Amino acid sequence: MKLGKISPLAFSRMKQRGISIATLGNLLAHGQVEPQFDGARVVYLDSPLPAPHWGGRPQPRLYAVVDARGDVLTVERRVR
Repeated sequence: MKLGKISPLAFSRMKQRGISIATLGNLLAHGQVEPQFDGARVVYLDSPLPAPHWGGRPQPRLYAVVDARGDVLTVERRVR
């Protein structure tokens, strides 16, 4: 998936969470896509195993919500 326009909200969230444009591009290129009922897509990367520097805790899940036109609506890291 190509990187489209980034909404002001998504850009603001990227700055707040320290997510670079390169990271977002990598997410869109290699992430798993989950289609939504309204045409939007959730693109995410999961880490199957905890990294050593995380002390056994799961790594953050990185995801982006992309609308039907391909514009990035929001980007976030989540730990669950």
